[in-house]
Amino acid sequence: MSASTGGHTSVHFFNGGCGSLRGFTGAGLTPLFGANHHPASVKTARLNWPGLYVREAEVQNLDMNSVPAADVLEASPICTEAAPSGGKSAPRKPVQLDAFGRVVGMTEWPMTRVTMFEPIRYASVHRPMVYAGENVPEFGFSPLFRPWVKFWEGIDYTAVVASVNAAHLRVNGVEPLPQSRNRMVWAFVRNDVVAENGLPDLNPTCAAVCQGCGPVQGIQFWKEEPEFRIGSYGRRRQYIYVCPACGDEVDPVTRGIDSVIESDVRGEPFGLGYLRSPNGKKRTPYRQGTRDRVAAGLERYRGEPFIVTLRNHCDASPLSEPIGTLSAQGGGHHYLARPTEEMTVDSVEYRPLTNLEKARCQGFPDEHVFAGTPADRRLQIGNAVPVNVATWQAGSIRSVLPPHRASLGAVDLRVLRPVPDSEAAA
Repeated sequence: MSASTGGHTSVHFFNGGCGSLRGFTGAGLTPLFGANHHPASVKTARLNWPGLYVREAEVQNLDMNSVPAADVLEASPICTEAAPSGGKSAPRKPVQLDAFGRVVGMTEWPMTRVTMFEPIRYASVHRPMVYAGENVPEFGFSPLFRPWVKFWEGIDYTAVVASVNAAHLRVNGVEPLPQSRNRMVWAFVRNDVVAENGLPDLNPTCAAVCQGCGPVQGIQFWKEEPEFRIGSYGRRRQYIYVCPACGDEVDPVTRGIDSVIESDVRGEPFGLGYLRSPNGKKRTPYRQGTRDRVAAGLERYRGEPFIVTLRNHCDASPLSEPIGTLSAQGGGHHYLARPTEEMTVDSVEYRPLTNLEKARCQGFPDEHVFAGTPADRRLQIGNAVPVNVATWQAGSIRSVLPPHRASLGAVDLRVLRPVPDSEAAA
């Protein structure tokens, strides 16, 4: 990535492995600055965008006057503190302090990423043309969401909110992901930009085949038109896709997990059980529920490889379909099962998906470098914004940005701040 800029610029309070940075730069924006509290995530950004000013910091404590001004701010608030996610019925319990300010019942203060108020603090100083973010759909139903939008409207921004599944989007050469991942996205656009160029088009389409019309680009249709288009595509199907010509419902053309599998990575016989730690020697048998899922896959797919998903209401699925959502903890729910000639549960070759496979499920190219330990890399992959979602969002936003009237020209981003020797060696 070049360390010079000329067109529209962005600042990122990024998540995990930099899916948003990858998507926004892919859509033609030039990043000026990034910040994250996680050391390995910071190093990942520096390795993939040499020369970019990336700060390791608790974003909640950043002085926004020390952050560069940019045309677009990209920052996605943490979901577990504002809204339920992953099937939880309530947001994460806040930290409790005793009378002396000490954390009660915990060994350390739990570090988080951006809250809903950091983008407001940035906007109060720099007034970006657009503030963009994404989250789980449940974020839009939290008690804070609508008051938060009203605040942005009060400081002269107009909100565009949309929902999309990463398994449906094909944009700028990034294929639909082999992962069903429902996201809500938003763009809060400054009103003078809206007056000049209108609002970005965040109405997703998908490749589909209509029984009567043939191949089409399906358009999103909501069963009940909400105030904001916030919802999921899946079992509950708060929205569907329809043929633009005849209006019939169509199913998106999706991409199977087989497209990202490393065929040369082998597993172990299921009957051996698993090691509780990488350096351990004692093996533990898999639980009966896991065994039942493998047995179901053997029966259903008759010797063909399949995916076992260790979640409620899930068992086995074919490689021709996308997997379910990778979790923010690194996606430890999905396993590849390869039956053998014996066709017994104990003989099935069984392994978790590799970090490379999971990174591909998030849309990262193979050349994207993740820093840190295997656990660090899993966390970054699970926490990342899907690259195709970020690319689509950024492209829609860039289409309404006015011509850059005060171009920075060819600026070496490294002159924006000194690089300490310790940081340069990291």
